[in-house]
Amino acid sequence: MPFEFVNQNDYILVKLSGECLGGEKPGVGDVMTQVLNDTKIKLFIFQASECSTITGAFLREMTLGYRALKAVNGQVRFVGGIPAVVHQIVSNGLDRIFICKMSLKGALIDFGLAKQKDFDVNVINPFLNATIKVLKIQCFLEAKPGKPTMKKPTDPLLLGDVSGIISVVSETFNGSFAISLSEAIFCGISKNMLGEDCPAITEKNVDLVGELANMILGQAKVELGQLGYAVQMAIPSCVWGKDHKIKHFGGGTCVVLPFETEIGTFYSEVMTSNAAINQIMKKAG
Repeated sequence: MPFEFVNQNDYILVKLSGECLGGEKPGVGDVMTQVLNDTKIKLFIFQASECSTITGAFLREMTLGYRALKAVNGQVRFVGGIPAVVHQIVSNGLDRIFICKMSLKGALIDFGLAKQKDFDVNVINPFLNATIKVLKIQCFLEAKPGKPTMKKPTDPLLLGDVSGIISVVSETFNGSFAISLSEAIFCGISKNMLGEDCPAITEKNVDLVGELANMILGQAKVELGQLGYAVQMAIPSCVWGKDHKIKHFGGGTCVVLPFETEIGTFYSEVMTSNAAINQIMKKAG
């Protein structure tokens, strides 16, 4: 069967996989109605990350289950669908019934089972791990992380000569990630990546730091996804010059992550819109 119903106590998780064509016996709508009657749980989440195809016939069967759910004031959400699957829901006019969310946590927030302002202290770890991995694999540079510190409002400057910044957008938190390098480290990374000597930061090569920020976020996105955070990618920007200033996207609390390398220290920053990030400092301290 291309679907599996899993009781999560507060809600029912319906895992869709492969080709959901319709015509299964029993149908997904029939099983949905039976599970509702047996458990009395009124919240259903269809998880479609493993679903490659969904047909109009299958959606119509889902609608039969939704009617039973609606009769008892229940709710349903649809998460993790690939663009083709989401398009099928929209083209059948069912996006107001099966409301599509980016992540499981986004659906749980809608249901009141998770809070919008909850901050998982482990969110910092994907950025730490991604920075180390990208520097090692792409830049042939070992980076050892130091102790994270909270950036003070009176210290608006990044701590390098060139910085790349990229927004971090999800359903559960917004913020930005930045990496700041001294000219010596930038030139060392540039030489390692491109195989050419880089005597200084110039307009021709400065975009490299933006690409570096993009690669780190792309790597962190994988681990963030495993934590339940679906992150949208954005276009990085860069700024350079002694004592330069940049503005993080949005506002909030900023954590500075130092890294030691054989050619010097560089810093990255993670800004989130949630002041609960103070927990990270307690955990790190």
